[in-house]
Amino acid sequence: MIKLLPLLLTLSFFTIACSTPEEAQTETQTETASTTSGQQIESATINLVSPNPQEAVKMGDNTLVVEVIDPQTQKPVAVENLDVNVSMPMEGEEDMTSMAKIEPDAQPGRYKINTNFGMKGKWNVVTQVKDPKVNGQANYTFDVK
Repeated sequence: MIKLLPLLLTLSFFTIACSTPEEAQTETQTETASTTSGQQIESATINLVSPNPQEAVKMGDNTLVVEVIDPQTQKPVAVENLDVNVSMPMEGEEDMTSMAKIEPDAQPGRYKINTNFGMKGKWNVVTQVKDPKVNGQANYTFDVK
């Protein structure tokens, strides 16, 4: 019996050490979902103010301006967190990504997105509102020349 104790302790240690991080992440996501389920989340609209996506955009540094519209009042609304992902699809490879620096504009509900389109081609910009009261997402495609 005494010889089995170190073996059992070793097996227990390896079982805990080798457990997948998804198990812990699933528990965290369940807790988060239960705490936010009591709040009503509305879907905001995110409009691209400039530049016009139908026009070609220059390669290099660019400033995009987006406006978040409240779904109830249909007026611009400031949000706590605006997430922006800028990427260029690459055939047979991972997407090329670019950093996006987000700053509030002078007008409430408007945000400047400073980014760099490092190559000519089609670039995708995904904006997502992550706010306790409103959420929303918009996708834009730019033809960079």
